Amino acid sequence: MNDQDRNEGRSGGVNISGGNVTVGGDIVGRDKIVGTQISSAQLDPIFAPLVEAVRGAPEAAQKVETLKNEAAKGKSASDSVMARLAEGIVALAPGAVSAVVGAFATPILGGIAGPVTKYVLDKMKGQDG
Repeated sequence: MNDQDRNEGRSGGVNISGGNVTVGGDIVGRDKIVGTQISSAQLDPIFAPLVEAVRGAPEAAQKVETLKNEAAKGKSASDSVMARLAEGIVALAPGAVSAVVGAFATPILGGIAGPVTKYVLDKMKGQDG
């Protein structure tokens, strides 16, 4: 079996075989967040369930848009701002808990969530259960 046969139907990953291997950079298995902005093309599918969950709650929808804009800052996003927005969304639309938690479960948002946001999300998970 050759390398092409082994990799058929595969969508990523790293195969390392043989002797000594030296890597002079990063090996990333999924999305790598580098501190630059995150595109709306990356964020739109993450926020779609959240937008749907707050439909009919205009104030919550505005907070979702503000959260999306903050998340677009990547690693420069403010952890406390994201945490406050997440709490505000759930306060205005309690049914959105699982959508908020689900959004931050993605590699992109999970990668930029700091300790304050993670604390708020843990509290939400307790409410959801």
